Amino acid sequence: TPPGLAPRKLVVLGGGLAALSAVFALTEQPGWQQRHDITVYQIGWRLGGKARSGRNLRAHARSEGLGHHVWYGWYDNAFALVRRLYDKLKRPAGAPLAGWKEAFRPGDTLLLGTGAEPGVRRATWPITLPRTADNPGDGAAPPSVWGFAQILLLWAIDCIPRLHPDFPDYAAIVPRWPDSARNLLPALLRRAAGQGVRAYDGFDPQSPDYDGLLRRAAAAFDGPDAPQTSRQRRAWAQPLTHFAEHSLRALLPAAREHQPHFTTLVDLGLAVVRGILHDGLDRAGFSAIDDQELRAWLRRHGAADVSLDSPLLAALYADHLSYESGDPARPIAAAAALLRAGLRRFLGYHGALYYTPTAGLGEILFAPLYRVLRDRGVRFRFFHKLKQIRLDPARPTIAALVLGRQVELAPGHEDYDPLIKVKGLPCWPHRPLYGQIVLGDDPVIQAIDFESQDSPEVEEVVLREGADFDDVLLAIPPPALLRSARELAAREPRWQAALERTRSVAAMGAQLWLTPTWAQLAGGPARAAVGVLARTDLPRWANLTSTVSYEAWPRELWPGTAAAIGGPRPDPAPGEGTTREHVRDVALTWLKGHPRAMWPEASLPDGAELNWELLIDPQGRAAEHRLAAQHCWSSSNPSDRQIVTLPGDARHRLPTTGAGFDNLVLAGDWVGGGLDIACAEAAVISGLQAARALGAAVSIVGERDLVDAE
Repeated sequence: TPPGLAPRKLVVLGGGLAALSAVFALTEQPGWQQRHDITVYQIGWRLGGKARSGRNLRAHARSEGLGHHVWYGWYDNAFALVRRLYDKLKRPAGAPLAGWKEAFRPGDTLLLGTGAEPGVRRATWPITLPRTADNPGDGAAPPSVWGFAQILLLWAIDCIPRLHPDFPDYAAIVPRWPDSARNLLPALLRRAAGQGVRAYDGFDPQSPDYDGLLRRAAAAFDGPDAPQTSRQRRAWAQPLTHFAEHSLRALLPAAREHQPHFTTLVDLGLAVVRGILHDGLDRAGFSAIDDQELRAWLRRHGAADVSLDSPLLAALYADHLSYESGDPARPIAAAAALLRAGLRRFLGYHGALYYTPTAGLGEILFAPLYRVLRDRGVRFRFFHKLKQIRLDPARPTIAALVLGRQVELAPGHEDYDPLIKVKGLPCWPHRPLYGQIVLGDDPVIQAIDFESQDSPEVEEVVLREGADFDDVLLAIPPPALLRSARELAAREPRWQAALERTRSVAAMGAQLWLTPTWAQLAGGPARAAVGVLARTDLPRWANLTSTVSYEAWPRELWPGTAAAIGGPRPDPAPGEGTTREHVRDVALTWLKGHPRAMWPEASLPDGAELNWELLIDPQGRAAEHRLAAQHCWSSSNPSDRQIVTLPGDARHRLPTTGAGFDNLVLAGDWVGGGLDIACAEAAVISGLQAARALGAAVSIVGERDLVDAE
């Protein structure tokens, strides 16, 4: 804003992670008050969007949310936000959640499995990855597309001699190749030399030292003979790909008997390498395969069917709820989005593979964000739902915003004060603080779901351009905009396409509190805090036991374990609904068939069913009725549905700016120009892009694929 002019009024619609990331970045700028006057309008009584949580004061202040939220080590922008936020909090040592490392617990092991054999003490697959020396949020860029191919190729070359004990090196493996493949190798090496690749110099086909050749090829990338151009890198990769492919084939099928999981990983890794090189993704980026389905793309590049059916790949689909209409029997995902996220997860993390919140995200993230932003001068208007976006008839601008004010505040409350304290920690309650609301003690008022778009209102509020706002930051996802954005869709075809083609999936699950410790339930030390039991109705699970210390359980009911299970909620048929009882029935079925995959000692000796007496129930109900004391949930509101990226969907995503209306900026993991997949990192990246569009100088790590310029 030029000197002497009033700051531009910015209205922010929505209080999820993307919106708050944008506002935090804007208010980090020196002198931001001279440029922006910011007001956030939020439906209901709390911030956080799909990641919100609240304390149930009628159940020992336990933390209840819409599922568990695992932050992976590649979430660099999200962790950078958290680290800056905790620096601003300046909590004293010894205070609850004093620093970001107290708020997020690192984890190195994922436990994968399938539900193919319910009730059996089947083997699960622990994947453990080593810690790196840095931390997420340090600002390190992810590997380039070529970098991912190089990492995978060298890893596969290193792993193949470990797949079968009778063939411990390439000197033993290469003689099993077909003669044609072995005879072609010298020609590939000469071709690489012709492109200036020195790594293969000195190879003698008459007296071949295959293992020495591969060691020199791997070492080349750290020395003066490293390939410098895209052409050289491809020439370097071709002999290695030839080596890996024919060596793996030579060891099949026996390798799958000795090392089934690692054989699958090598097969999938080589398919990714072939796909990157064949489709030119090292130059074009992953977005070039937006229109393809991931499993189909991997199959086209040589992955075996048994590899495509692996727990690892199934877990990627499950983690992102990548299913047609929420049906676990119909996994589907755009190849670009899921491949990018998967490679960054396993090959581009910093610190630990993943981090689990030690309390609810409401108190770890959204309460601190609210207090810091409020203290900076940002205004929050709770209990305001968006009803309509009106356009100027003559200009491509937002002319008015129609909001529904949901409650009347009680006398003495100019603004709603949303937080409570539990054990000294600011938290959101799981329902409104009715003492601040007119008629808040009325059972009719307390029965209203104020987070629903269909909730009643006491007054219609119209905000007008020029008087009440200059710019609008819209951070509400398309499923919740179908009614309010009709004028935008009628005027701008891109909006019509986005509203029609943005796919979403509802979720459901349960939080459980049990008497034994996790180690007692698992029959040993709890190595994994996160896991996926694919091909079940509730495939995702997490160890949430650290949250218990921030809750207010009495000694006689103190939980030894808190856990979460969750998954997609299939879209109901027309005329059907999804009730809490339905979700409870799904959780009940899961706990009757699958708990041993997570807790081998949680069932009675003669069956697969959970020992129900382990569940904590203050009312002392019997058997499976104790599930009524747990927290079963479903994301029933349109704004709570998770955006999924199916083949071809990315092209219909709207950009942060330039979506047809001059004073409108968009934010959310549904917006294009970033990762094109739903996760905390995508939301923060989108929020930072929105802040940049509004004039903030921000640094965004990994918002685009790093590709070769040639």
